[in-house]
Amino acid sequence: MLVVLIVCNDRALRTVLRTLFEEDSGFDKCVEAVNASAALAKTKRLSPSLAVVDCSMPGMNGLRLARQLKARKPALPIFMVTADYNVDTEKEALAFGITSVFSKRDDLTTLLANARAVCGLE
Repeated sequence: MLVVLIVCNDRALRTVLRTLFEEDSGFDKCVEAVNASAALAKTKRLSPSLAVVDCSMPGMNGLRLARQLKARKPALPIFMVTADYNVDTEKEALAFGITSVFSKRDDLTTLLANARAVCGLE
């Protein structure tokens, strides 16, 4: 069962991402978390196949969350979405164990295509 965890405090972005994954027949379940603590609890309970995290969240940001998710589930692919995409942000994200970084300004179907490949659907 392929479960996608979306972690973002922006309801509109969560809705866009959830719709993207729910419309794709390869993913079985999509769950949302509005912050890092909810994401960590849901990860423990649901064991997601992929996490998509927002870089900028109140409290624990996406980079620190990625480090904690990797400590709990080392093989978990993590995608980060950010409004402030640049090469330095991407390098830092990769150092935190994030699989791929996407700009919120990009066409998010690229994120979906990458998710399908990482989850073995391509």
